Amino acid sequence: MPNLKNACILENVSEEELKAVRLSCGLRRADRLTSLAAAAVRHAFPDSFPHGLPPETGLLTMSAFGPHRTVFAMLDDILDYPEDQLLPTKFTHSVHNAVTSYLGTLLGLHGPAFALTTFEAPIFELLETADVLLSGGLCSQVLAVAVEERGLLTQEAARLCPAVYPAEPCEAAAVFLMTVEPTGTTVTLDRTRHVTRQPASPFGLPADTLQAIREHNSFILKH
Repeated sequence: MPNLKNACILENVSEEELKAVRLSCGLRRADRLTSLAAAAVRHAFPDSFPHGLPPETGLLTMSAFGPHRTVFAMLDDILDYPEDQLLPTKFTHSVHNAVTSYLGTLLGLHGPAFALTTFEAPIFELLETADVLLSGGLCSQVLAVAVEERGLLTQEAARLCPAVYPAEPCEAAAVFLMTVEPTGTTVTLDRTRHVTRQPASPFGLPADTLQAIREHNSFILKH
């Protein structure tokens, strides 16, 4: 059973804060999705960011929609400019694992690293994968980060797929530091509940689960 050492859910991040994170962390070219993830990690570890985690810490990132603002900008450039004028930096930022690479480099992590994506129960999949890494002995702790940015795709999600997204997904970033060490308290994260989206809630999490995360409890994963 994985245990939760630290957790943070960040919502309504201002442009000023994202700019400050980019400047302080040398993320001059980072896109919005990466900046949101870095801001959330800084909130989770305000006294030790960015060098407070052991290098062998595992890293997981989860995003259902990924850097879709950058993806659409890249597609616009493909339509508007010749191939030799496309920006390689923009293309690099248009993939899901760009944020994983940025965070791993910023935090100095060398443990196992994976970029995940799913539209159904993303937080559950994220924590379940962390559990697999921990129980398999691949690392002693895992930094798991879920992040979604607001853009054209999220704005249309409720219209295009109302069964999965009854309301527009919130722009938010969540950070979980998972460990095999016991932390004393547990809270059940039930997959059967979690797949039912909660309107206007970060990552569709039920209110009691959000509260449990904010209180830094640990998780029992139920299928």
